[in-house]
Amino acid sequence: MTRVALSVTALLLTLPLAGCLDTQTYERGPGPKYGLANLVSDQIRKCWFGAGGSGFSDYAAESDVNPVFNRARILLVPKNDLEAKPLLIVEATDKNKTQATISAYGPLMQGAQAARINADLKRWTSGSQACS
Repeated sequence: MTRVALSVTALLLTLPLAGCLDTQTYERGPGPKYGLANLVSDQIRKCWFGAGGSGFSDYAAESDVNPVFNRARILLVPKNDLEAKPLLIVEATDKNKTQATISAYGPLMQGAQAARINADLKRWTSGSQACS
């Protein structure tokens, strides 16, 4: 069988499976940590990188919210080296079936930005959407 035929066969075998996905559950994931991670990710983009954001211009944020791998986190990496180890990991974990908690760790939590990061995360997880 040729490479093209194998690719077409593989594609045809995956099509029926794609139609069976519950996209609403898949996007948010089963559990509150996915919703919390998405909310915090949106706030990070708005407050740290959006219009008027300051203090994080040397970094880029990458959401790693993936129910398949049971991950709900946001990674900050150097803007000029997107493949580098994250300097900040903000991770959501399920506390129970209806509540999730957030934690932050990495080198940025030992530096000058730690107080702001903690204050922002505390404010956002308390329900405020305000930026500092």
